[in-house]
Amino acid sequence: MFEEVLQKSAFWTSTGPFSHIVLSSRLRLARNMQSVPFPGRMTADDSYPIRGAIERFAAESRYRGHISVIDLRDIDANEKRFLRERNIITYEMEVADNTLVVVNNSDDFSILVNEEDHFRIQVIRPGLQLMDVYKTADAVDSELNRFVPYAFSEELGFLTACTSNLGTGLRVSVLLHLPVITMKNGVQELIPEDRRNTIEIKGTIGKSSKTLGCLYQLSNRVSLGPSEVDIIESVDEVIGRILEKEDNRRDEYYTESRTELEDMVWRSYGILRYSRRISYIEAMDHLSNVRLGIVLAIIKNMDVKTVNDIMVNIQWAHLQRHYALLFKSTGECDEYRADYMRKLFQSSEVK
Repeated sequence: MFEEVLQKSAFWTSTGPFSHIVLSSRLRLARNMQSVPFPGRMTADDSYPIRGAIERFAAESRYRGHISVIDLRDIDANEKRFLRERNIITYEMEVADNTLVVVNNSDDFSILVNEEDHFRIQVIRPGLQLMDVYKTADAVDSELNRFVPYAFSEELGFLTACTSNLGTGLRVSVLLHLPVITMKNGVQELIPEDRRNTIEIKGTIGKSSKTLGCLYQLSNRVSLGPSEVDIIESVDEVIGRILEKEDNRRDEYYTESRTELEDMVWRSYGILRYSRRISYIEAMDHLSNVRLGIVLAIIKNMDVKTVNDIMVNIQWAHLQRHYALLFKSTGECDEYRADYMRKLFQSSEVK
């Protein structure tokens, strides 16, 4: 079952609307079963109703025959890390001992079981497709509710382990590539002051502003009060402003400092093309520059999808799987990462 999931394409293998800046749109709905303690307080016996509901969902729902259920107790640490790098599970699930993940075989959605909440319905799409991910998640939510009596309050909405998810239980986010805004130190100015209590932008390293490859995640802060559609429209409005600002700054940079920009892009390309050892952090920074160079047509005969693929495939567990070995050290991984990119860049015949 694990192998079947790995054969499926992932969200980054195609591009979507505004993919020159937006890598992906993701939506999660947090749901819990009534009368069962939250995962953080569950005993082994408490998990039986949760697992039973998922088994019935897989066998009897409209999605039956197209679902894989992976019990994370049945796979090893390297396979768990691979799933986490692929955004199928979270770090919390990777280190837990009582979690499942349900994956729709057509890659439409997944359900994270016993993470922070009993169920987290997750849908990811390439590019900017917020309403599309919501419609899919909403349909899965309605179907899951046939097998799970949700914990719900008329006053507070859906009850969740974390108070920030109370209400709709919705968390919508987009992954943004903002290289020029980052260079100009303008990231913290992207969220209007009147939206900072409801929308946040953060880096991809932990919960800080630090990031890799100029990638940032923008998401809603709260889900209690406004409706699902209101939350999505609010996030979409802010994204529209960010897209315009990054596009304008890219145009200005290209017009005013073309030689500087081209030098930065080609230096990064050269390092990725010829290096013999490279860390993940350094590789991501150079891939960010190359991605910008592709979008601005500085680099020809290479597309954004290729860079998106590389950003995922140069992670530890992905490289181990590609080369069919287990790394003994970080240095060894860095060597294989350089080898992987060197061969790929050689085959691209970039002009």
